[in-house]
Amino acid sequence: MLAHARTVLWRFFDHLKEKRIRSVSAVTEAVITAYARKLKEMKSAATGKPYSVSTRRTHLYLIQRLFRFLERHQLVFADPTLNLVLPSWKALPKAALNQNQSRKLMATPDASTVRGKRDCAVLELLYGAAIRVAECERLDVRDIDLTRGLVMIRTGKGRKDRVVPIVGRAAAAVDLYLREARPSMLKDPHERALFITKRGTRLRVSIIQSLVRGNAKAAGLDIRVTPHTLRHGCATHLLQGGADVRHVQKLLGHASIKTTALYADVTPGDLIKAVGKAHPRERTLRNRAKRSEKGRR
Repeated sequence: MLAHARTVLWRFFDHLKEKRIRSVSAVTEAVITAYARKLKEMKSAATGKPYSVSTRRTHLYLIQRLFRFLERHQLVFADPTLNLVLPSWKALPKAALNQNQSRKLMATPDASTVRGKRDCAVLELLYGAAIRVAECERLDVRDIDLTRGLVMIRTGKGRKDRVVPIVGRAAAAVDLYLREARPSMLKDPHERALFITKRGTRLRVSIIQSLVRGNAKAAGLDIRVTPHTLRHGCATHLLQGGADVRHVQKLLGHASIKTTALYADVTPGDLIKAVGKAHPRERTLRNRAKRSEKGRR
């Protein structure tokens, strides 16, 4: 495996030399995209046939891991592979998460345990704020402002920062995790990551994906559930609940030249109101609170 990785990376470095790029810090997203196109045209020395999708995927995956390592150790300013989409050799069906399934999933983690509190916070945040799995991985404690009900997403897709709301159940789950779970998992007091493992290290994308799959299986869901399924479910359920499409687009960070004008007057306060009003988890919480209030009268 190491020998193969060396071969792949040396081939990539040869490409950089051809382009007169002498430092990994000078590699941009455009360079990575161009190399991905070049791989589609390259042929195997053994068979003379174009690289298979699996081979191209492996090459790009190893390059992606290299730059994540370099960024983690602050050897490059930013990861140029952040928005790289690896080639897929099969088209996976898009799972649709209905509101009943989402409730089952959110109720699955054992909130009496440290791990359960963490898993619950991760699931509620992915579903409640519709953030991407890579954005979840990158979150630091400083990015969460529970007092104002805001989450700062740094270097999201397209290298854009944005602010999303964290309200109701998601805010409560993250607050509980920060108070009762993270302190006991923390090994290094200087660790900045919001979500950490039992070893006290940042919760990486692969672990978050596994966490979501594991809880979905435990919940008895008969669909393939990924972090993106929760993001898609949040957007769908908000729209079903009557949220303005502009608010949902802003929440998802889907800004583009054609749609920027639609988002211009949307503020974080608007987003907080939209999620609090339309998200099914928050409506259930409000209805329960109303029933409790009536019962006390």
